[in-house]
Amino acid sequence: MMSSSGTNPRVLFFPSYRGGGFGHIGRCLALAEEMARRGWEAAFALGGPHAGRVAAAGWMVFRPPLPPSSIRLRRRLRAVLGRLRPGPTYLFFTDLNFQAVRDGFHTPQAVRREVEWELDVVRRFRPHLLVGDAWLPTSIVGRLTGLPVVQIIRAAAHPACPRLVWWRSVPSQIRPPDVATAFNPALEGWGLPSIRRAEDLLDGDLLLVPSIPSLDPLPPDVERTHYVGPLVRTALRRAQGTAPDEGRLPEGLAALNGDRPVLYVTMGGGSDLVRGVDPMPLWAAAFAGTDWEVIVSTGGGPVPRRWRGKERFRVFPWVPGPAVIGRADAVLFHGGYGTMMETVRAGVPSVVVPFHTEQEGNGRRLERAGAARVLAPRDEDLRPLEGRWGGGMFVALVCRHIPFRPQQVREAVSAVLRDGRYRAAVARLRCEQAACGGAAMAVDLLEDLGAF
Repeated sequence: MMSSSGTNPRVLFFPSYRGGGFGHIGRCLALAEEMARRGWEAAFALGGPHAGRVAAAGWMVFRPPLPPSSIRLRRRLRAVLGRLRPGPTYLFFTDLNFQAVRDGFHTPQAVRREVEWELDVVRRFRPHLLVGDAWLPTSIVGRLTGLPVVQIIRAAAHPACPRLVWWRSVPSQIRPPDVATAFNPALEGWGLPSIRRAEDLLDGDLLLVPSIPSLDPLPPDVERTHYVGPLVRTALRRAQGTAPDEGRLPEGLAALNGDRPVLYVTMGGGSDLVRGVDPMPLWAAAFAGTDWEVIVSTGGGPVPRRWRGKERFRVFPWVPGPAVIGRADAVLFHGGYGTMMETVRAGVPSVVVPFHTEQEGNGRRLERAGAARVLAPRDEDLRPLEGRWGGGMFVALVCRHIPFRPQQVREAVSAVLRDGRYRAAVARLRCEQAACGGAAMAVDLLEDLGAF
């Protein structure tokens, strides 16, 4: 495809990255790979620990300078959480206003500084289209440059009807940050409409829901919004010798005993602020004495000596998630988007042990569909956590311990392994997902926005 000026069209991605996880980035990569196959040039505005991984895969990456205020804020959050003993294992929040604080958008100056840097990236790369995934300034940059904006959006954060906590009432102690104090002075200076909540910033010319209605339900009358199914990568683009072979099983896993149930355990990489307790002893106690083959990924962390070389409880710093899920009979995971979609694609039931509200919401959707069990804190396990930022005080809730026993974990896993209704339910989700077009459908929709 050629742009109207005769050159290849260019797209600039703005994935959310300051939470540490890879889900938002992975969705953008899936879209970028499909666009590259159609002749687009793609670049990423991206910092954090995964910027190098994206660059090593062969993509152009613009890395932002980390402002001192953002560094101070993250240090302050870590210090607050670090004073809790034992460390928090779960964070309860209610909306994206909390994300705005986490991402460092706590003063009008911080907002202006980030947007000015992104405008400079637009001047240098000269894209024809902007794609954001939960990155709050994307629509601002689109309005200031006149570029079309595509938002990859989950139903819980849809600007028309955001509802992150849908399965229960919101505890009265919660006090979200007032992000209007940080964004509205900057928006007024640019002549843009003010906002009431962070989700107002996620509007765009086209909104793509990277899921299916059963897992991301929306009212039927939302505008400019299309379900495209999972945005997961089907190919790897990487520089020679710089990226791991993500499809190859580690030594020892290729010949798994087919007579024993296989359980894959992974806790993801996006919970660095709340992962306060080592769960490995819990998993070992929960699965001791079973006949299961247990494969544990530490998400890139080292494997302590005490967990090395054990039979039927094998711990790796990294495994190729899709390949292992495809060999598993059940998955125990944190509720992250990428792993959730991989379990559905493979038709594998799961047990979800979330670190925060958004992950619990994913797990509850799977549970409501009959495809999973959720182990999460109860109200009596949660305590208020006060924080201060440029807009004043906010209150979240935290759990400071692992709120369930090994026997509960074992019973949950045993249920999804032995009760065929869980596998039947995830099979129904798999069929619903297979009917969606994925990245190919998403690119068809965005190309219909105009002649690039």
